[in-house]
Amino acid sequence: MKKNYDRTWKIGELANMFDINVQLLRHYDKEGLLVPAIRNDKTKWRTYKYDQIYPLGMIRFLRQLNCSLDDIGSFMPARNSENTERYLKHCIKAERARYEKLLKMESVLNDRFSLINREMKYAAADQIYIYSEEEMYYIEIGGIEDIFVDELFYLYPTLVFYEGDERRFAVWIPGESTPEFEKYEDKFRVLKNDEYLVGFHRGPHEDIKNTFERMRDAAPSILDEGCILDENAICIDIVDQFVEADKNNFVTKVMIKIYR
Repeated sequence: MKKNYDRTWKIGELANMFDINVQLLRHYDKEGLLVPAIRNDKTKWRTYKYDQIYPLGMIRFLRQLNCSLDDIGSFMPARNSENTERYLKHCIKAERARYEKLLKMESVLNDRFSLINREMKYAAADQIYIYSEEEMYYIEIGGIEDIFVDELFYLYPTLVFYEGDERRFAVWIPGESTPEFEKYEDKFRVLKNDEYLVGFHRGPHEDIKNTFERMRDAAPSILDEGCILDENAICIDIVDQFVEADKNNFVTKVMIKIYR
């Protein structure tokens, strides 16, 4: 009878033992992370020895800490008490940072969906009214070619400044202050509290100028005599590609500044 340390495991047996996919073990072999001790040249069958069991367990544990295969490959052969302690502390610190970032992301996304639910109560397509907006903090992120590489674009509501045929994109940061976004400090702006003509556009963004015209046509019956509308418009994407696949269901809040 073979003793435990004399025993070998075929690749399928080892995969079952660790509840992982055989393809993963093949990948580890290809990457040189866990090369089977025995390989049959004819059948190409992989067989693992007893002393390879714990290293696989260690790899699996480190992957749960989101350690990269390159990092694990460098760490495993050189591990000792000092190196292991230092490396695991580094991994835990990185995971804690990711966790804190995730909590922040959760808070931001909760605020975003609260905004959607709140604004949709007033988003009747034909409703146009006057509203005094409070100060709005926002971060400029550039033109259409700049926005998709900025993670803020996916978290915060998009603010779009329509100036003639030009569009400038920003993200609205409700209730935040500059210290939260130090690397964006030079792009942080405040939209002062002003009076706006407000309406909602439903449908594709490319048709939004039709809503601009509809609002301007309706303005004389809403505004006091002598009031003037700004030539430009400010839009907040309420329901957009982030939450809706069908662009016909997009909802955009349109604000045109009023001068009295």
